[in-house]
Amino acid sequence: MSFSRNPWYYNFAVKLFIFIAVVTVLIAGSAIFIPLMIAIFFTFLLLPVSRALERKKIPRFIAILISIFIALFLFSGVIYFFINQLNSFRDDLPEIQNQLLAKGGQILIWTEEITDISPDRQIDWLRNKATEFAKDGPTVIMGIFSTTGNFLALFALIPFYIFFLTYFREKYRRFIILVDKHNHRRTLDIIKKISFVSRNYLKGVFLDVLILSILGSVGYLLLGIKHAILFGVMAAILNIIPYIGVLIGSLLPILMALITKDEIGYAVGAAGVAIAVQFIDNNFISPYVVGSSVSINPLTAIIVLLAGGLLWGVAGMILSIPLAGMMKVAFDNIETLKPYGYLIGEEVNFKGKGFFNSKV
Repeated sequence: MSFSRNPWYYNFAVKLFIFIAVVTVLIAGSAIFIPLMIAIFFTFLLLPVSRALERKKIPRFIAILISIFIALFLFSGVIYFFINQLNSFRDDLPEIQNQLLAKGGQILIWTEEITDISPDRQIDWLRNKATEFAKDGPTVIMGIFSTTGNFLALFALIPFYIFFLTYFREKYRRFIILVDKHNHRRTLDIIKKISFVSRNYLKGVFLDVLILSILGSVGYLLLGIKHAILFGVMAAILNIIPYIGVLIGSLLPILMALITKDEIGYAVGAAGVAIAVQFIDNNFISPYVVGSSVSINPLTAIIVLLAGGLLWGVAGMILSIPLAGMMKVAFDNIETLKPYGYLIGEEVNFKGKGFFNSKV
């Protein structure tokens, strides 16, 4: 049978091959694409700052450097905060371990009631795992340090990416005009919209994290939970990753309350704070601060979240939602792709507001 007439299965095979090739390149080139994508988002965010400085007759390269240094200064402040909080947490580890051991008997009995596994078998299992960790621990730790070193080395490239992406922006604009002579205005307009939406999304996320950090920290402080500020900020940052991040961020203060407090009411209170903060965020903060102009539906959010995790790990999970939002902007502005924009978009009611609050 001839393929000259391009039957449907030939077109399907070609598209499948292209899809597999793209996924393979994205996985193999993760060391390049992850920091590059982060740099693109921050380029959109910092571009108005460098432009404002350029309008004050400051040379472009100096204006870009100033905007990058401002971002690095703020980022360094966040890192300094976490180092101080983690050092404080480390100092309290011996006391936390003692409290955990003191409650070990209760935990063993509680586990036996649920699983019907005797305390002796539980202790044997823990001893076996401790022995395995003693054997494999050094290798695992060295792997973590190696991975962390590579991670920092790659992310050290982000400021350089931001500088050159901003500095050569006119060259990229001319390139689009040369490549797409007939439709370059539409292409540039789509890129402008993506830039605008991405910038607003990032600003909204940062403000959302700040508000949630304050709410969570105050709630845990009122309960008297140790390291309340650390847990409040961590929960707010993990909230960037939908569903999974929210769950992890909520469990940490609950576990701390179970370990350090004698009454279970504190753990219940920590869970109540987490639920209350999420309710306030989903219904009052996120819709107005982060916005929902390019909201994607929950099914799409879960799919892209899992796909991002499979492709690029944690970084992929963080990047997947804003990337899906960028794709939706492009789909909505290209006539042939509008059905796909509708498919991944949020269902709207007669008032034009979404039924769900997927943060994109």
